[in-house]
Amino acid sequence: MRLVIVESPNKTAKIKGFLGPGYQVAASFGHVRDLPINGGLAVGFHDGRVEPRYVPLEKASRAIAQLTSLAAKAEEILLATDPDREGEAIAWHIAQILGRPCRRVAFHAITKNAVQAALAKPRDIDQHLVDAQQARRVLDRVVGWLVSPTLRRLGKEAKSAGRVQSVALRLVADREREIQAFNKVDYFTLIATFAGPPKFQAELIRWKGEPLGQRITDPAIAEKTVAWCLKQEWRVLAAKRLEVAKNPPPPFTTATVQQAASVKLKLDPAMTMKLLQSLFEAGHITYHRTDSVALEPEAIAAARAIIARDHPPAYLPAQPVVHGQKNANAQEAHEAIRPTHLEEQPALGGAEADLYRLIHDRFLACQMAPGRDAVTTLDIACAPTAHAGGPMGVFQAKGVVVLFDGWRKLGADATEEAKPKKGKNADEDAPTSKPLPLLEPGSALSPSDLTGKRKATKPPPRYTQASLIKKLEAEGIGRPSTYAAIMKVILERAYVIEEKRMLQATELGLSMTDFLVHHFAGDFIERDYTRRMEEALDSVARGETPWEGLVTRAAHGVLAKAQAAGLRGNPLVDG
Repeated sequence: MRLVIVESPNKTAKIKGFLGPGYQVAASFGHVRDLPINGGLAVGFHDGRVEPRYVPLEKASRAIAQLTSLAAKAEEILLATDPDREGEAIAWHIAQILGRPCRRVAFHAITKNAVQAALAKPRDIDQHLVDAQQARRVLDRVVGWLVSPTLRRLGKEAKSAGRVQSVALRLVADREREIQAFNKVDYFTLIATFAGPPKFQAELIRWKGEPLGQRITDPAIAEKTVAWCLKQEWRVLAAKRLEVAKNPPPPFTTATVQQAASVKLKLDPAMTMKLLQSLFEAGHITYHRTDSVALEPEAIAAARAIIARDHPPAYLPAQPVVHGQKNANAQEAHEAIRPTHLEEQPALGGAEADLYRLIHDRFLACQMAPGRDAVTTLDIACAPTAHAGGPMGVFQAKGVVVLFDGWRKLGADATEEAKPKKGKNADEDAPTSKPLPLLEPGSALSPSDLTGKRKATKPPPRYTQASLIKKLEAEGIGRPSTYAAIMKVILERAYVIEEKRMLQATELGLSMTDFLVHHFAGDFIERDYTRRMEEALDSVARGETPWEGLVTRAAHGVLAKAQAAGLRGNPLVDG
């Protein structure tokens, strides 16, 4: 009998159906060992060695007993935990508990072909991946264990600090400080309306050869400027029309699918990850914890066949679309998130169906032809010869006309925050999406209306969960698979509140951030430090950096600052 061990019991029946007799499939129900919740730091540091003191998890006792019993009867044990660093570490822990030689297989999709292909190529457990995950786990424990006691001076509400969580909180807190320090400035902009056809508007952008900015703050001056301009000659200064390609977005990664689900479906990251797990276990999508945009050639061919079948020829590019990898440390062995069977429509409902459709359409869109837009810009001079340096005023109009929708036939890029709707809350600064006449330079014009519109400078917007995830990914902070947990912690512990989908740091969150910045500057609270640590962990995963030296140096750096902040003793001394 060959024993195949997976993490989730939801996979066992499906995988067993792919394998037939001679195989037993059992689940570990996730983690089986970890650092203990109570009982000290549970990590020994001595002579440059780091010794995590793992214990079997109480909740895993039944699973451990079952796996031990089955392993005793098995000729071969195949560890098929999830295909990422955490899954590699879980496989290692299972092997340690069983005390038997085990082989590793990885299912990137729960389909018959993928499962059978993986079983045909078992390998050894990748100790470098295990060490990278050990390093992450130990560092997180060290930071929490050393720093959290120093927060007690802030009161009982300050429960804990986290290595990555605190940086995410700092982003929100820093934005809140910017908003609090912001001073609104009222100003006027001049809007000229021209009858056309077609009718269009242009906004004053330069005055006396200088960018206008927010220089007109006096309503009386704005009124006098309007009256003066209406008496002047107006001519087209420059006219330009460009055709712009709008390339398709890459397929989803863990970070971008969380952003899109938040923006498009109003799902929080925790719910998105739960639904993704369900879709993966049911065999509907490829593995969902990935930072790669790579795609298998067979998957690309399937997408192109569907595009050719369902759309006119212009929507299928002559060659497959290759998307560049933005994340230099992406695990290229993984694929992007995509449907496993494009030709099938699984029977799903509710949010699960909506999320699957989002993934399905994004995957097809990533292989479709670019869109094409005609972008017209008109610069119009008011009093073209009144000033020695050129026109007294320059008004500008911009218009966009969609020539070919291309991939946008399946919808806009869902990772972008939704634009405000027209009406009272409309974004007055949004570009015009209307055609503009392409006028000859030197052509005379006359505005049908000219008004001074009152505006006000705006503070930077608060983060949404989607935009905070986007920022974390752009800064290289943490792993995308942890973003859901980070959001949950900072909200549940009332460091941040969410109102109308906007994240706002509370007084507790601001106080905690100020405290950590004061005492741990240059360490885990800094974005650059956290980004460099992620790069170092990637180096461990590649076998380039010993994990124990990395953890020892980082732990003692945090210890020194924690002691300066009031921590007594040295918990890193092995005893």
